[in-house]
Amino acid sequence: MRSLRDAFEAVDRRHKTLEIHSDDESVVTALRRGFDTRTVDVTHRPLGLPDETGFVIVRDAEGAFRGALGLEGFEAILSPTDHPPWELAEPEPDPAHLFDFLENTLFASATREQLLATTREIEERAWRIGAGRLYAGFQRPAALRAQTGVYERFGARDSIDVTVFLAGEWSTPLEGVSVVTGAGDELGAFWFVVFDGGEGGRHCGALVAEEGDPGEYTGFWTFEPSIVRELTDYLETAHDA
Repeated sequence: MRSLRDAFEAVDRRHKTLEIHSDDESVVTALRRGFDTRTVDVTHRPLGLPDETGFVIVRDAEGAFRGALGLEGFEAILSPTDHPPWELAEPEPDPAHLFDFLENTLFASATREQLLATTREIEERAWRIGAGRLYAGFQRPAALRAQTGVYERFGARDSIDVTVFLAGEWSTPLEGVSVVTGAGDELGAFWFVVFDGGEGGRHCGALVAEEGDPGEYTGFWTFEPSIVRELTDYLETAHDA
């Protein structure tokens, strides 16, 4: 992997179909807007049962069944809530199932609030493990300022190596955190958070998103060790450059 763009292209080759089985048109519209891309076909199949919540099925490029999840689990994306990574709440339903279900799926449109909810899922993994390397790209200094409390707390844990990237200037010290400023065009264009999973990499995760229209992003998240490893290697090289 030579760039974050390469990561997009790797996911771009994994065509999927999301079948939405529901009579709730608002949910169908929201999911179609969020995931209908050139690599994800979103189809709708009415249930004919208005009192039923409904569910989503994922199929691969050959149409083979890859998984199903009830629509009640999609609250983490449709109506995200935010909490610090160290508040390891276990809500019902557990949003971790949703993120596993939709990993390596290219989303078409997400707000900052939705991406922050996904970011927290990966940061929580880093907090639970308490070791390894955590990288985050904030694009603009204002975005990092909004999260200084979170990353200062990460930096206080000596067992986690934390590096943040941003395109602008930064003069405020963050104890225990390496701040890489003047990031190149690509690093400055992406919102990303990458955790290598600590020893063995079993709990790794990454989110990579690019801003299109102001405040709206296209991207993906993944828990696949091979992709995360390539991302961490690339960011380590960028850090040392």
